[in-house]
Amino acid sequence: MEPLRHTNRWHYHCIKRSINPRQDATACRRVFDAMGGGLTDQDGLADGGLLELPATSGTAGRLRKQLSSFGVLLLTLSCLSPVLSIYGVGSDVLQHAGTGAAGLFALGILAALVWAVVYAELGSAYPYAGGDYVGVGSVLGRWAGVVTLAMWAVTTGPAIAFEAEIIADYVGELAPDLPQNVSVFGSLAAAVFVALLAVRTGALVTGLFLTVEMAAVFVLIAAGLWHPARGLDTVLVHPMAFGEDGVLAPASFAVLALAGLSAVYGTVGGNQAIYFGEELADPHRRMGRVILMAALIGAVATAVPVIAVVLGAQDLSAVFRSPAPFAAFMNEAAGPWAGRALSAGVALAIFNALIAQVMAFGRLYFSLGRDELFNAPLNRWLAGVHMPSGSPRAATVVVGIFSALCCLLSSHVLLIFITGLLVYAWGLVCLAVLVGRLRGLTGQNHHWRSPLFPLAPVLGLVMAVVFTIADITDPDAGRPSLILLGAVVVAAVLWSEFVLKRRPGGWAPVLVSAEI
Repeated sequence: MEPLRHTNRWHYHCIKRSINPRQDATACRRVFDAMGGGLTDQDGLADGGLLELPATSGTAGRLRKQLSSFGVLLLTLSCLSPVLSIYGVGSDVLQHAGTGAAGLFALGILAALVWAVVYAELGSAYPYAGGDYVGVGSVLGRWAGVVTLAMWAVTTGPAIAFEAEIIADYVGELAPDLPQNVSVFGSLAAAVFVALLAVRTGALVTGLFLTVEMAAVFVLIAAGLWHPARGLDTVLVHPMAFGEDGVLAPASFAVLALAGLSAVYGTVGGNQAIYFGEELADPHRRMGRVILMAALIGAVATAVPVIAVVLGAQDLSAVFRSPAPFAAFMNEAAGPWAGRALSAGVALAIFNALIAQVMAFGRLYFSLGRDELFNAPLNRWLAGVHMPSGSPRAATVVVGIFSALCCLLSSHVLLIFITGLLVYAWGLVCLAVLVGRLRGLTGQNHHWRSPLFPLAPVLGLVMAVVFTIADITDPDAGRPSLILLGAVVVAAVLWSEFVLKRRPGGWAPVLVSAEI
């Protein structure tokens, strides 16, 4: 064995089985995965220490590096859509927690920081088109990767369909005679069309829409802070909310706790940047900073307008008890025309998020094909890349079709599909960062490292437990979602053990060279 002493452990185990690691990298990778080893760039096969694996038997395309850090930032912020969080989650928190919403969204910024730090370390080490599942599967093993990809793949259609139905609600306010189905399917078709273009073109389009969205955010902030009706110290120390009897009274701890979870849901994000990692130049060095910037900008752009409205609302009853608190506030501050204009801005912002999410999830489905999750013909089709645009068009079309079918379901059913996602996916991501750093798989070789380790992943696991408790206590959507996605987890583990594990050499996520 002396001649092998300078080769890495990949080479050792493959050569023992008469597999040439340079000629058949996929088989070599699967041998090592079947033995229970982790998959890292440091243990790669290609020259320079990077693992460069052929995709789907050499027939799949390769995403091209067309994006700068700024381009990925624009796409990620478009996915986050602060205006969607403000008008969706923010309205619900205002109605239930009253002036306590200010402190809860300030707390949401801190939660977003924990979220960003954890995802920045994982995304920097594994900046691949599959998103979470590549890093989770590489660190924790096959079963965890399959569970994560199954949850994201199953909830992709419901999440996009839910946003398309929200767009229809706001379009209905502006054009009452337009049938809802026309708005739903029309907005989805338009989003898929833009997503099929080159990724640079998509980033430009979403960047223009994002400019309008951020303008709407600044209008809310300015309107709220122009003539504040109360001080920040007052709303933080003495939160008040309207009860069922319509009387303004001190908000109870139970109300604040449930509303606080909603505020956290509305402010966290930034992990969507990972889907564009293979199209970002030098992703191992840049991805961590992009995720941090997107997460913090998104959290501040979501939380500050809510705080401003709490401070600036002159008639708390008219605003907080309205079914559309922010529109009611703008009507109060600037007249009915401002409320309608802002509704148009909200519809445009959600459409922008729709485009960015179709683009992101198209890359997820591309990765499923490249990682050979299905039969060979389907894998080749999903993993194809349109050469002129560099876009994974087949995978993007599949996402569009899946989302269109989900649009036939009610909003409540769609909500059940997506509510429990954070419980399972977020917990596995935190565990992967915790284990990955200890095993030397994350935070290495100039990758982004979370400070004060292991504080962030431990706090993240605490957040996951709190999310779980909150969903269990919610019989309307949270508890059914946990049960539904729990069934997906079981199905994914069975698929991993009885299908993927039995393939020659097993299965593991494909890691492509970041240099190409």
